[in-house]
Amino acid sequence: MNKFKNKRPIACRELLVLDLAGEFFGYDKELKPFRWHCIVADTLSCAKKAAQAYNFQVAVAVISKGIQHQVLSCINELNQRQQNIIWVAVLIDIDAVDVKFTSRLPYYFTDYHHLPVDWNHLNQTLGHAYGMALLKQKEQKGCTEFGQKTPLLGDSRSINNLRSNITKVATSDEAVLISGETGTGKGLCAHLIHNQSRRKIGPFITINCGALPQSLIHSELFGHEKGAFTGADKQYIGHIERANKGTLFLDEIGDLTLESQVNLLQFLEEHIIERLGGSRNIAIDCRIIFASHVNLETAVEEGRFREDLYYRINILHLHAPSLRQHKEDIPLLANEYLNLFSPEHHKYTLTPKALDTMLDYEWPGNVRELKNRIHRAIIMASSDQLTAADLGIKITNINPDEHDVVDLAQHRVVIDTELLLDAIKRNNHNISAAARELKISRTTFYRLIKKCKIKL
Repeated sequence: MNKFKNKRPIACRELLVLDLAGEFFGYDKELKPFRWHCIVADTLSCAKKAAQAYNFQVAVAVISKGIQHQVLSCINELNQRQQNIIWVAVLIDIDAVDVKFTSRLPYYFTDYHHLPVDWNHLNQTLGHAYGMALLKQKEQKGCTEFGQKTPLLGDSRSINNLRSNITKVATSDEAVLISGETGTGKGLCAHLIHNQSRRKIGPFITINCGALPQSLIHSELFGHEKGAFTGADKQYIGHIERANKGTLFLDEIGDLTLESQVNLLQFLEEHIIERLGGSRNIAIDCRIIFASHVNLETAVEEGRFREDLYYRINILHLHAPSLRQHKEDIPLLANEYLNLFSPEHHKYTLTPKALDTMLDYEWPGNVRELKNRIHRAIIMASSDQLTAADLGIKITNINPDEHDVVDLAQHRVVIDTELLLDAIKRNNHNISAAARELKISRTTFYRLIKKCKIKL
């Protein structure tokens, strides 16, 4: 008989209490009047069995001096089995807990309490956590119902706001602009908007404007007729036309030529296209979602992006936050990708030190980098406990001399400035030609000009 299948009061909520040291007593008696049914686990094995027997929404972890990392390691493993559990901490010997550990508490726990416990306050915390867990399950179910296999992961305020705004803009047919650094999930946001819209049964067409030669962008967007230009040996249906009755996602919109921007603006106003080399107007019913990792407002000021197009596509604007702005989601994201990439019957976990390192790391590649590092670590690791070394992340505590850093940065700017000015001079101030000579895009060239404060 399963020892967890014990009697419980009717209409009680199950509460897992992880107490590895057996130091905290009285929770069952004190919380019973609040309709909590406490299941106590003093080992990881016991906690795993409890997680199999019950569908926990909320759990309490009792933490005392000397077992902090052991408790966090247990929580990491349990979260891989039941990701919706929201944790609350009870701290014993709080003065003995190191400062670095307390700074980690928000990444694991929604709240924490210390001795002597105020049971009324603890009940309020648990009740709030229980409600949040149910709400999170409902949101994830909604994502599945809308056909989105990979929901937007995260419980942070910034991700919850983004998730809410996606639902709002999905009800409209207006163009949407999604800004954010590379790797923040702008494409996922676009998919979610499409899958929650009335166009979800229609096509979702993606084109990366930065990956196409500028000479082909117009043809890729609007299509061409046979014989329209040399090499056009057959008719080509453009991306806009293929997205009819659905959604077109234009990534890296800032890389569009000014000429293509004019044509795109005209389509947004009229919803009519004409294939290159054709003479027939074709009415198209599609929604366009734009994305850019560059600041389009700055691009407008520098003359690289049309102001009228910017204001036309900026009616509905979403911003995908960098991972640095919602580090509290890292444990959840890590567990998701550990489950995704671990082979069947062989689950990988992170050591507490590895997770600490991940929380200290700045993640320039954002969520995409986190996902790729975990995938690589699982393939290359020699143990099922992944370390910071397996992830390829190294955080140094050595503070470099501030003056050396400044001098090195200034030296780099001097070199770049000379390189850019020479290229501009050799090409008679033709920016496109100068960029081609240096084998970089016009966008990158202008970015370096701004960085080096060069006045043209």
